Amino acid sequence: MNRDRQLSALTAICDTLLPAVQREGNDPHGYWMRKASDQHIPERILELIPTLKAEDRAQFEQLLGLLASPLLGLTWLGPLRPADRLTPAQRTTLLHRWAASPLPNIRNAFNSLRKLTVMLYYGDVAPGETKNSNWETIGYQPLTEFIQTDPAPLPIFQTQPDTPLDCDVLIIGSGSGGGVVAAQLAAQGLDVLVVEKGPYAQSHEFTQQEFPMLHRHFEAGGLLTSQSGSITLLAGSTLGGGSTINWAGSLRTPDYVLEEWAREHGNPHFAEKAYSGGFDFVEKRNSIGSDFRHNPQNQSLFDAAHKLGYRAEHIPMNLRFPPELSPETAWKASGFSCLGDAYGIKQGGVQTFLRDAVQHGARLLPNTTVERILVKNGEAVGAETSSGTIRAKKVVVAAGALHTPVLLLKSGLTHPHIGRHLYLHPVAPVAAFHKSEIFPWYGPMMSVIMQEFAQLDGNWGFRIENPPIHPGLAAFSMPWESGESFKSDLANVRHLAVHICLVRDRFGGRVVVGKKSKQPVVHYSLSDYDRRHLLRAMQESVRLHAAAEVERVTVVHNQPIHFFPKKDNLEVFLQHIITKNWGINRFGLFSAHQMGTCRMGGNAANYPVKPNGETREVRNLFVADSSLFPSASGANPMLSVQALAYYVAQQITP
Repeated sequence: MNRDRQLSALTAICDTLLPAVQREGNDPHGYWMRKASDQHIPERILELIPTLKAEDRAQFEQLLGLLASPLLGLTWLGPLRPADRLTPAQRTTLLHRWAASPLPNIRNAFNSLRKLTVMLYYGDVAPGETKNSNWETIGYQPLTEFIQTDPAPLPIFQTQPDTPLDCDVLIIGSGSGGGVVAAQLAAQGLDVLVVEKGPYAQSHEFTQQEFPMLHRHFEAGGLLTSQSGSITLLAGSTLGGGSTINWAGSLRTPDYVLEEWAREHGNPHFAEKAYSGGFDFVEKRNSIGSDFRHNPQNQSLFDAAHKLGYRAEHIPMNLRFPPELSPETAWKASGFSCLGDAYGIKQGGVQTFLRDAVQHGARLLPNTTVERILVKNGEAVGAETSSGTIRAKKVVVAAGALHTPVLLLKSGLTHPHIGRHLYLHPVAPVAAFHKSEIFPWYGPMMSVIMQEFAQLDGNWGFRIENPPIHPGLAAFSMPWESGESFKSDLANVRHLAVHICLVRDRFGGRVVVGKKSKQPVVHYSLSDYDRRHLLRAMQESVRLHAAAEVERVTVVHNQPIHFFPKKDNLEVFLQHIITKNWGINRFGLFSAHQMGTCRMGGNAANYPVKPNGETREVRNLFVADSSLFPSASGANPMLSVQALAYYVAQQITP
């Protein structure tokens, strides 16, 4: 279909989601009269389509064709006209009917268009610009006081065309697992080569511009979803992996989970006292502490929990405030390190383990994709990459729970459980607006955890935390009811506090190799069991917000429900939550934790990886990332990955 026709139809939808709004009073920055197309959002969406993996690209192209076709009317029982030949009122009705459609694919179409449009409108920065046009009105101000506090840049290995590389140990992936293994093995004198498909950015390249940073340093440019579109997946794709873009939470695997992994999955090492030495080691190297001033959003959760008699704790974080920065600047800047750390505050892998590895002679090779692992006579001997062949005596895959199983399958491994048992710690947000301004983008990102219901049913339950809030992701997660109400909510984002209801999921999904893209394709549906815990978490989140005396609470859904503490009955509202339809694509689910898919365990039939981290099918092929988890960790997994990688490194003998 003609691209101009598609652009015209897409523009009509984007300008319905975010229209020009006539309002009384001053509009000094043009916020209310600025519609989506004034920021070239439709053109920007079309630019992003080629960057999607083949399966998602085909799906979005179909959606564009539908918007530009008269057959669009069949999807909402309206006139047989394309989107740009409908009236604004008709397009609003179309969006409402799509949001409530009985067809999951139509609801997915609504959410895909909504999320892309609002994320770009509030989070993108045009080339050559330093800020988004809307930031002035909403009060969002990234820091501009850039001071070089990083150590010297890491040296990047330069390859020669058509020249095979040799090493003792090839490590695929540079995140929390790969970095620890690299540091440990390089310190033993082994020749270590770390390959990373993402880029390496020095501190001055982390501009704090929200969507540009998401698009450069996150998996699939920050746009990765499950195949159904029901859950958005946030994962790092940059040197340092998730440790570069995570929220600094540094929690140990709960003891009861370690006992479960040992007892039920045949991994005795998790119950051994020596295993805790790995936690001690990584905590010391990561400069982990908990003596940080909460920002108002986190303080609100902490105070509300104690007011209700719930167990809330400070989250240890791998933050170190450089002396070159004023204490207030360092405190504010820590809230932006989820976009990449411009100040060297967060002690992620680039600041710690990868630097240790390089000091012991390890080589780093970013922007390099491993296509397959080379296997000879049942033994790993290297890999084929986008830069050529690498020969190795041992191979460690630390590409994460999404890419590790895909790489093993593409390399000829056939264990039936590779790719299965994908756990995501599914998260749903519950939002609230405070009367006072709280500027939730400043200060430590996630410093409080409410664990009262972590073991609601045996070892299964939920936790409540706060995420960092920046305009693009805030818009991405907030519900849309009308263009005017949405712009009004985002104009007040400096008053916003969000709880994330994080479920330790008992029933997982799977990762398969995409038929067209050969990239990970995620299949995941929230089980009824886990959904019950999620709904209970939403109810408790509302209680906590109400205890914080907020002005309004919004339970996020395609048809959201709002609670006004000063006039509404709390118990009636809590019952209303569970009467809603919480089916697929009717509400937003998110995951920043991907686990399982190559589980370690004692039973050869059910676990592709031995308790020592070596794959059962190929000798000298090890795994050292969150894909090893026998079940969901129940806590933010960075420390769990690092301690497990420390253990695996001890099992790899020269």
